[in-house]
Amino acid sequence: MSNNVIDIDDQMLADFRDEASEIVSSIGVHLQNAHSKADPAILTAIQREVFNLRYKGKSVTAPLVNLTSHRLADYTTTCRELNEDAINDIQAFIDKIEALLEGDLTGGGTDSAEFVRELPSKRTPDIDPNWLKQTNVEALLVIPQRSMAAIVERELAACGYRSSVTQTSFEAIELAVRTRPDFIIVAKTIDELGGVDVASALQAMPKTRGIPTAVLTSDAPNHPSLQDLPCRTAIIRKGPAFGEDLAEALARFNIT
Repeated sequence: MSNNVIDIDDQMLADFRDEASEIVSSIGVHLQNAHSKADPAILTAIQREVFNLRYKGKSVTAPLVNLTSHRLADYTTTCRELNEDAINDIQAFIDKIEALLEGDLTGGGTDSAEFVRELPSKRTPDIDPNWLKQTNVEALLVIPQRSMAAIVERELAACGYRSSVTQTSFEAIELAVRTRPDFIIVAKTIDELGGVDVASALQAMPKTRGIPTAVLTSDAPNHPSLQDLPCRTAIIRKGPAFGEDLAEALARFNIT
């Protein structure tokens, strides 16, 4: 690699560090304002800043910052109001990002799977958040429809499980490798790659083949479109059979 390319990479990282620091500072100001007044516009502004941070992070090699901003985006997307718990959680996220920006952005030597498990969990209405601390079981949901993802998340939260969501197949593969969740649920239909493709890829790679995986579908288990699924993949049907299939999959995977 030429010195010129290295210089460009270094400059991009430096620019990202500066821009990310400004975004984090702006989120901090919004959180301070949220302490003094209840205004839905503040949450909207924070969501906008978080997605801006995610967008800028995609152009550089800053894996831990990107993982944290993904979790923060996931958190703020499902956040309904900026109560004290939510403010403290978001502050914990940005404190972590600030620390990363001041250190090695490449995250060398850090176990990313352990790192993300230390981040705040999303809060589900009517679900005691202390349950999540008791199990610390983590699921990755690859479900493009937010309404469907919310249903699955609620079921998992009722069992005391943490979850994170992505809407894209390619990000799902990256997150599976980096965060090593305890199990993965993928929708049959995602984007360029479907759930069968993602499950097959995950089961084929040494780093992820040990992660239990299930496909969420409205088709019957013997449907031709599911014939290429790896034999270890569970099938969770939408509709009346959803709860039973989910429970059966968790028992099969020995998720407790």
